[in-house]
Amino acid sequence: MLDQFLFAVKLSDEPRSNAMLDDLATCALKQIGYAPPAIADTLAKLHAALRKGASPGQRDCDVQFRAEGGQLPIVVSYAGGREWRVACPRPD
Repeated sequence: MLDQFLFAVKLSDEPRSNAMLDDLATCALKQIGYAPPAIADTLAKLHAALRKGASPGQRDCDVQFRAEGGQLPIVVSYAGGREWRVACPRPD
């Protein structure tokens, strides 16, 4: 398991980027040590945050995964908008 990890991506058209983000996030989460059910749950939470954060006409957003201190904070932020954050426990 990795002690520290940072994965960040800037999406310029969030709805069209879902498949790419799923692939990238799945690979990153596997490297950290998450099992498939936990990956699916994390991706569902991420997609929910992306849907809530997108305002009309605003599709650019930043997504960041950072593994530190036993947690995996995931942050979704839109320019000029609020950040969505969730901290998932890291696998043992």
